[in-house]
Amino acid sequence: MHKMVTIASALVMAAGIASAASAEPITLRVGYAFAYRDGAYRELVADEFMRRHPDIKIKLESNAIDCPALLQQILRSAITNDLPDVTASTCYPDMQLLADRGIIKPIDEFIENDKTWKEVGVADAALNTVKWHGKTVGLPEAISMVIVYYNMSLIKQAKPEINDLPKNWDEIFSLAGDVRAINKDVMPIFFEYYPDNYNWSFNALNYSFGGNVFDENGKIAFDGDAGMHALGVLQRLGKGGMVDITSVQGTQAFQAGKIAICVSSSSYLRSFSVAAESKFDLRTTPFPQSAPNGKLPSGGFGLVMTTKDPAKQQAAWEFMKFAVGPEAQTLLVKNTGFTPINTKATGSPEYLGDFYKTKPNYLAAVNSIPRVKPQNIYPGENGAKITTIIRDHLQSVVTLKRTPSEEMPDMVRDVTALLPKK
Repeated sequence: MHKMVTIASALVMAAGIASAASAEPITLRVGYAFAYRDGAYRELVADEFMRRHPDIKIKLESNAIDCPALLQQILRSAITNDLPDVTASTCYPDMQLLADRGIIKPIDEFIENDKTWKEVGVADAALNTVKWHGKTVGLPEAISMVIVYYNMSLIKQAKPEINDLPKNWDEIFSLAGDVRAINKDVMPIFFEYYPDNYNWSFNALNYSFGGNVFDENGKIAFDGDAGMHALGVLQRLGKGGMVDITSVQGTQAFQAGKIAICVSSSSYLRSFSVAAESKFDLRTTPFPQSAPNGKLPSGGFGLVMTTKDPAKQQAAWEFMKFAVGPEAQTLLVKNTGFTPINTKATGSPEYLGDFYKTKPNYLAAVNSIPRVKPQNIYPGENGAKITTIIRDHLQSVVTLKRTPSEEMPDMVRDVTALLPKK
């Protein structure tokens, strides 16, 4: 009898194993944007993940060209109940809006219950980019931030003996003045303020002076000392010889060797490096930290969980975790040039340690990661209009039409008029 029970148990177990073996793998739909830029990288990550997790199939879906288009696609899909299970390429400010609408699931429980999470290597500071009202609403994947680029060929014409590059705005403007004094055919300094999303570089100035543009409650925060200091820097740009040209014109001029100092996004580093190879020596430094508590707003993107299915949520977590791990982050950097958020990847020769030894210009952004925090979204439905209003006021200061003290009250008035009415 005992033997019969044992045989029966064995048959049941065998049947269970056969059933599990024949079970269909979980299929995850992973949406993303920027296929023209990131498609090859996404395919590599998905293929490697599926090789390691044969029970999970990744179906990549690219149906948006950029972050705004992706946000609109997610909002439409939420209405039609056709959301993917995971969405990559989600810009950090957009995560806040999606979290407020309950479209994405906070992932704190997955982080807390995963004993392998600490081994993944995501920098603690990088997680600040995906925090909203005390919850972790996604995982950071890549970061971009404002850094300072130098055309050393032009700089050394003015200061042949220079070794250490500036660390603060006074030193930057002094160096720009040296260039301006000996070379009238180039622009001494260019600051990309005009077309950026949610006035990103104006946020960078406010953050670096210890302030903010809006607080987490949607109240104006740029009207204090930090905001006045920020406008003061913009005024010094105009006085220092910056010509008010578009972002495209500015980046093209820098690549052509016609600008000595360029303050812009770290995402341009790869294209700037390629352009500089045959023209000039390129160097970079971090964006100046003008207050002890100075921070930087993070550009870039991450992954969010949009599935409501518990079984798929666990599979989605495994994919998201792999996508921010050292192997995937190495693929990201080598195929896109973005700044990674994984300390294991950046610090180990097995991954990117040796890569950064040969490309020190990338370290200006990598070393700034501890300073980043999320940029607060502009409140209400008028975010785009507020961005334009702020930009126009900044332009008045850069072009020296008005002083910071003249401009600030009007900027506060015009932005206030666009805020939600209680």
